[in-house]
Amino acid sequence: MAGKVAKKSSTVKRSKEAEAAFKIERKIVDGCAAVRQVWVALASFLYEFHEGKMWEQLGHDTFEEWLGAPEIGLSRSHVYALIETYRELIVKRELDEDVMAGLEATKIAQVLPALRRGDVELDEALADCEALSRSALREKYGRALPASRKPLIKCEDCGAMRQVHDPEAAEPDPNQLDLDAE
Repeated sequence: MAGKVAKKSSTVKRSKEAEAAFKIERKIVDGCAAVRQVWVALASFLYEFHEGKMWEQLGHDTFEEWLGAPEIGLSRSHVYALIETYRELIVKRELDEDVMAGLEATKIAQVLPALRRGDVELDEALADCEALSRSALREKYGRALPASRKPLIKCEDCGAMRQVHDPEAAEPDPNQLDLDAE
């Protein structure tokens, strides 16, 4: 009889632990959904700020200088990836922001080079972002190179930091985000 009581007690304990785990998991899932909503809004603000060179009105010489301000503290590569994703999908392709808000920014960045090359249609790329894991996306689309891979130079005309493009290269690296593309 003592064995049955110990098993029941153990089962009840595991049941309560599982219930607690499910509750915390639900909070994590909800938090992830909230982050996906916020990144699109942040990308929109950063795009507008960058396009308008608004850092100049705030007394900064460059966008990168502004990014380094303690109250901003965002990495250059992350910010440019957000701006470029917003430019490509919302501005150029007129995708509804609500569609993007349900997807992970890192997954969209993974499919963006293939989308630009015309290797995949927008609907398929977005469906893949929704359904596939990051590793499955890497397998299907290849490893996207972050914007920070190419060195930066300061534009003599506007002072903005730009990636160095090799004019001798036969064609640009299709996996590299082109921050100068309009």
